[in-house]
Amino acid sequence: MNSVSKPKQGKKKLRTAWLFSFLGGIGLGTSFGVYLWILYGQLARAFYQQEQFIPTRIYSDVTRINPGQLRKQIEERLKSRGYSFTPSDNPIHFSLHPIDYPLYLLPDSHPILGERELTVTLGFESTNALSPLQFIQLGNHDVKDVYLEPELVATLSHTSVQSGETKKEIRTSLKFEQIPANIWKAIIAIEDQHYLEHKGLDPRGMLRAFWVNLKTLSLAQGGSTITQQLVKNLMARHSKNLVRKMNELFLSLILEARFEKEEILERYLNEVYLGQVGNLEVHGVAEGAQHFFGKKLEDLNLGEIALMAGLIRGPGYYSPYRYKKRAMERQRLVLRKMIETGQIAEAEGEAAKRLPIRLAPPQTVSTKAPYFTDYVKAELFRLLKKNLTEQELTRAGFKVFTTLDTELNTAAQRAIAEGIPSLETRFKLPPHQRIEGALACVEQSTGYLRALIGGRNYAESNFNRILNMKRQVGSTFKPIVYLAAFQKSLDPHGIPYGPGHPAEDAPWTLHFDQNRQEWSPKNYEKNYMGWISFRSALAHSINTVAAKLGYEVGLENIIRTGRALGIESELPLVPSLSLGVAELSPIELLKVYATLANHGVQDELTVIRGITENDGKGYARFVYQPKPVFEPGPIDLTTHMLQSVFTEGTAISAKAMGFERPAAGKTGTTSHHRDAWFAGYTPELTTVVWVGMDQTAASTPHSFIASLTGANSALPIWIHFMKQALLGT
Repeated sequence: MNSVSKPKQGKKKLRTAWLFSFLGGIGLGTSFGVYLWILYGQLARAFYQQEQFIPTRIYSDVTRINPGQLRKQIEERLKSRGYSFTPSDNPIHFSLHPIDYPLYLLPDSHPILGERELTVTLGFESTNALSPLQFIQLGNHDVKDVYLEPELVATLSHTSVQSGETKKEIRTSLKFEQIPANIWKAIIAIEDQHYLEHKGLDPRGMLRAFWVNLKTLSLAQGGSTITQQLVKNLMARHSKNLVRKMNELFLSLILEARFEKEEILERYLNEVYLGQVGNLEVHGVAEGAQHFFGKKLEDLNLGEIALMAGLIRGPGYYSPYRYKKRAMERQRLVLRKMIETGQIAEAEGEAAKRLPIRLAPPQTVSTKAPYFTDYVKAELFRLLKKNLTEQELTRAGFKVFTTLDTELNTAAQRAIAEGIPSLETRFKLPPHQRIEGALACVEQSTGYLRALIGGRNYAESNFNRILNMKRQVGSTFKPIVYLAAFQKSLDPHGIPYGPGHPAEDAPWTLHFDQNRQEWSPKNYEKNYMGWISFRSALAHSINTVAAKLGYEVGLENIIRTGRALGIESELPLVPSLSLGVAELSPIELLKVYATLANHGVQDELTVIRGITENDGKGYARFVYQPKPVFEPGPIDLTTHMLQSVFTEGTAISAKAMGFERPAAGKTGTTSHHRDAWFAGYTPELTTVVWVGMDQTAASTPHSFIASLTGANSALPIWIHFMKQALLGT
């Protein structure tokens, strides 16, 4: 800042002492002088304790656009990332945003690698919302797909306490020389034109404000200088109280006497409040650039700088998201003031008015995928706890690139939020009793978790059933029993196990524990089918057949098979294990079915693809490393049987609900109807749905308890979600 002088620090200290002497000499009194000195001590500590909080931000995965996807899906994805296009156009044209994320998120040698601002052309059959995408051009070349950049889905918060008030903030502190000159020039022009000349107070501004307030009989005009604004922010006193205003006046004089103009301006630029992200306060011009434009400060053009500078007077009133016209009028005023004060030439100002303003997608909440974000935070802490505490993780300035598909996650939340109330209505549940739900979805070929929903409404209850719930899984455990049999190969009579193996569905009692105990499993339908095949037994979820088979195969073999499929929770060594008395998390059950879907190949399911530091430097990368844990033969036999669940078994109603894709899956209902499950997969996705009550009250109607099943509760939600998830594939 060439126009600002830099007096020696010693002169500043002498000037401070002189000012306190002067204030005492004009009759302010010893008591007030002491009081003022105490206030200044607080101010100085706040000035020096410039706390930087560069938040850790969580992003979705890149989004693939390819032929076959529907126009409405693609338009939603473009809008969520701030792309400009004309909805009535066919084809749609837009320019890709520059790549500002790890290149390994893209397929190797993809055409967009190394390119910038390439024009994309998307051709559809028509402008109809359900019209499929027919072709893609990148520049002048046809390509099979194109990828959109990751979407910001969460900004982790930092909690601070100021004057007893708890605040959640995000801020990035920069040195003065790191801040482009046009930033502070624009702010001085609109907020304090005489900043470089005054000593903390601007008499002309104060007289103007006094006259306006006198006419309106209010405190509408403050006439505050940048120094006064900084004092108010640092002292966290925002009410228009006369005594406090007087304190601010004297403290502004002292601050100017003690610190250089450049120091005060640097502190102000890092402190200034620019808006809200949900319950998070955005402080400082660096975070403002990220919040409003998704850019680094040095990448802003003059038009964007002027728009941001204009927000300081009223971030809510001039919000470009809510009041675009008002914000642009304010931007033009800033540019005019910059011209009038000689900060820029008139030609620069006129050119800036014509520059395109591309706002980052608006964030109305600090996280767009709260249950998924909870899971990511837990994984971050698990993976990095040797290096960072949980508190340090939130303020580490990481960029975490996840596996989240925001559109799938939204579809999953909608399926839960719409499906569960309809169950409460159908079962005539009293208003004070509440059904809950959870959904987890993975792309089994990569192990990438694409959607995680831990409840029907995060705002009403942030208990995350994906992270914190284990429940009995009922008949969704039965495929493990049949797989264990296929692994064993032969039954006690030397007959090969397989889908057509005969089994008798009839009353059966097992005597165990040296005949001191007995167990007689019953079917859900309370009747018996006689001699049937394994395929039919699994399709119709016959308990007697699964129980006898579990005894034949051996509990140790079943437990060994469950462990190989990915189960880590305790598997009780009891005969009823075969019917699903084990308590598992939704993710454990998802891993079991994803391994089946992936022909016996598995790796850890993951929500994180990579982590970079705030400047883009790589910090960690997580690579899918699949390994075969089963021979494909027994696995594929199990899948073949699970397909019968849809064609003749407990999920046969799926077709009537509009789901006709090839799929395999299994319903599950616990013995007291507390939990209802459906776990199933297509060639693309594996999804698990749980529906139930966190706690079943004594007053819960018996009709409800007796009616909740995997087929009538979890399956409809699974179908609702999968129909949306597979659109265009």
